[in-house]
Amino acid sequence: MPSVAFLLVLLLLSATLFVAPKKGYSENEKRILAQAPQFTLERLADGKFTKDLESFVSDQFPLRDFFVGVNAYFNLVSGRNSTAPVYYGKDGYLIGAPADLSTDTALKNVQSFSDFAEENKLSATIMVVPQCGYVMADKLPSLHGEYTDDKIFEVISKNKGNMTFIDVRDTFNKAKNDVQLYYKTDHHITSAGAYELYKLYAAEKEFDVTTDYEVKTEPDFYGTSYSKSGYWLSKPDVLEMWYNKNLKVTVEITEPGKDVVKNDSVFFTDRLEENDKYPVYLDGNHSLTKITNPNAKGGKLLIIKDSFAHCFTAFLAEQYSEIYMVDMRYYRTSVSDLVAENGISEVLYLYGTESMGTDTNSSWLS
Repeated sequence: MPSVAFLLVLLLLSATLFVAPKKGYSENEKRILAQAPQFTLERLADGKFTKDLESFVSDQFPLRDFFVGVNAYFNLVSGRNSTAPVYYGKDGYLIGAPADLSTDTALKNVQSFSDFAEENKLSATIMVVPQCGYVMADKLPSLHGEYTDDKIFEVISKNKGNMTFIDVRDTFNKAKNDVQLYYKTDHHITSAGAYELYKLYAAEKEFDVTTDYEVKTEPDFYGTSYSKSGYWLSKPDVLEMWYNKNLKVTVEITEPGKDVVKNDSVFFTDRLEENDKYPVYLDGNHSLTKITNPNAKGGKLLIIKDSFAHCFTAFLAEQYSEIYMVDMRYYRTSVSDLVAENGISEVLYLYGTESMGTDTNSSWLS
């Protein structure tokens, strides 16, 4: 009888799949869900229809969030935490499993960065943020994969050429017991962690840094680690926005084929009304973001980056008259022309080790 009841429930849920309204977006998983695929004989023959149908059934299955959560917690209690894409760590930390980092990819990125700086006569600095699991090793479960961030740092150190390499490892390892460097539900560093980066950069450049900030908080932040985990009972993080009361900037976001978006703050507070709140920092990932500060003493800086730069640059804006943030995942015009047209003299490469060891978009840097 139990098996018959199970089959009846399964059949009922399967039938419900085709009559229930379809969700376009999963708030827990922070992604667009697959929709019903279009059937053609050609798509059936080449396997695309079957593949898309599997994605549709997986994404739209009734009570999907419930079953994803049940599966995650079942794996946890049955001892399979070490095989999950996100580890259920100590003290509420949800930590991404180690990324498969390639030293060859890291080497190509470093060489591209060095060559670009040389060709454009730029003073170059490189900073790389380690994975959360590398720094917060004491929060990992007893069984976990190996974090190979040290290999990425070694590649940079040996091949940096004339670039200044600011190694953050010692600072982070010393600060982690006093400062929450990483979010518990997200792979990014917190505002406090970004401030540690900022102090390191400022010390290298001999900048005076602001210490008096007005800190505003936003509760109930669930980040990328949470959305990938299925651990829906986890406690949320708190986002912090550190306002420099003397900072007066204009932010301009440029995307091909779209109107320029302007803001008078490094914080886009309208983003706090959305499910994904992290883009409150400089509106998230964009092709080109320009920050103008007419009161700054510094010159013009180019930042080639991934998303680890967003919160950090909110601090750095006080130092430079103009900052141009370029994301090579989206920027497809000449960066050299951008440098020449705007009289830029410095470049900062700011990435996470995961991007350094996996992302190949620096090949577009020219």
